[in-house]
Amino acid sequence: MNRALMWFRADLRIRDNTALSAAAEWADDGLVGVFVICPGQWKQHDWAAVKVDFILRTLRELSTSLAKVGVPLVIVEAEKFRDVPRALAGVAKEWGCSGLFFNREYEVNEARRDELVVEDLTASGVDCFAFDDQCVLAPGTVRTGEGRAFTVFTPFRNAWSKKVEESGGIKVGRTLRTQTTHPKPAAARGDAGPALGTSRFTTKVPERVAGFEASVDPGLWPAGERAAEKRLETFVDQRIGRYKTDREFPGVDGTSTLSPYLAVGAISPRQCLKAAVEWNKGKLSGGNPGADQWIAELIWREFYRHVLVAFPRVCTGRAFKSETDRIQWRYDEREFAAWCEGRTGYPIVDAAMRCLNATGWMHNRLRMVAARFLTKDLLIDWRWGEKYFMQRLVDGDFASNNGGWQWSASTGTDAAPYFRIFNPLSQSRKCDPEGFFIRKWVPELAGVSGDEVHDPSELPPLVRAGVRYPEKMVDHGEARERVMSAFAAIRG
Repeated sequence: MNRALMWFRADLRIRDNTALSAAAEWADDGLVGVFVICPGQWKQHDWAAVKVDFILRTLRELSTSLAKVGVPLVIVEAEKFRDVPRALAGVAKEWGCSGLFFNREYEVNEARRDELVVEDLTASGVDCFAFDDQCVLAPGTVRTGEGRAFTVFTPFRNAWSKKVEESGGIKVGRTLRTQTTHPKPAAARGDAGPALGTSRFTTKVPERVAGFEASVDPGLWPAGERAAEKRLETFVDQRIGRYKTDREFPGVDGTSTLSPYLAVGAISPRQCLKAAVEWNKGKLSGGNPGADQWIAELIWREFYRHVLVAFPRVCTGRAFKSETDRIQWRYDEREFAAWCEGRTGYPIVDAAMRCLNATGWMHNRLRMVAARFLTKDLLIDWRWGEKYFMQRLVDGDFASNNGGWQWSASTGTDAAPYFRIFNPLSQSRKCDPEGFFIRKWVPELAGVSGDEVHDPSELPPLVRAGVRYPEKMVDHGEARERVMSAFAAIRG
């Protein structure tokens, strides 16, 4: 008799979950779910309190969904990744599970943790089964003609699309069906230590995790699989056709805002891509410009995961372009704090940062604007910004966040050329032409009309004196010369 233990991580759903489907097929004596809370490791990895809160709320929805099909969800705590093998071994013993199923995570620390888990549980007689689920095509399966990993997006996209089409297109797995056997724990407390509960179907998901007290309104991010699917349906039905243009304007409701749900796995990339391709008349590209663009954004997400696996040094704080580790970055804590708090004197940057701090999310165009301002105008190390974003984002995802920061800093794969430097004032006028977004998040400028909302220094002196808003902390022209010199220095 086989009882399966499904280890949920960044895949908190019962539909189109590769490991979960395999576990249900393998098990003939019931299925148990488990999620491991790792507060110490989450702190070390800079997880945001708003993300942890979102995970807990998603777990409650998952627990309810699993209970309806006869699967209990066990919650255990392990302070660090090194403690996870013992925790899982305790759950497996308590619930009589002889097989562990999980979907792979590709970051270096996560991969090492999984190796230890497999080693320890296999030694104790538990079979372990790992699956690729985070990507449509597993990292390492899309290669150049010479068998190398791609380092430029466009050829990767072309090869990825060709391989997907040759395999029959995007396939979405089924929803977990009701299980015929409903497992019960052997006792109220397992070998791992934490109380596991005596409920036939579920244990209580904690309301909070110490050290991760979120201040963001949870109503901004309704949790769970159904909320994710509804958000996808609304976006595809109402906005995907205009995505290519609307995505440029943070004041317009033009993006999917599905990134938090993808980050915790409340929805799969396959579900998103299939919905987009079906709307796009079966095309991955060459169809509606808006749908084509959104599909490309999802493929960027895949690309960064493939890069992470092929070049694991990016997981260790190193630049993808190793020569750029010689750049003489500045480490000015006062200027960094002003950037974090939205006090730079550049309204579009400040609006972006204040929005992030209040909501746990930032529009993708503004992520580029804010990141380029920090790395190019202030010449502050991109790793400081990468860390701060992870500490604030509800959709914090290492591969995408690292890839985006290194792209903006011109240190990453397929990165923006170092000499292509955003002018924050020009960007402000392009992406928020009427200043609606700025006035919403920078109330000091709510009464400023016209073009001056983008650059309050253009206000008449007497008017400017009455506006309680910081002066520009740096002159863009001078900053441009400084960063050009810094990059030129490493090229001899």
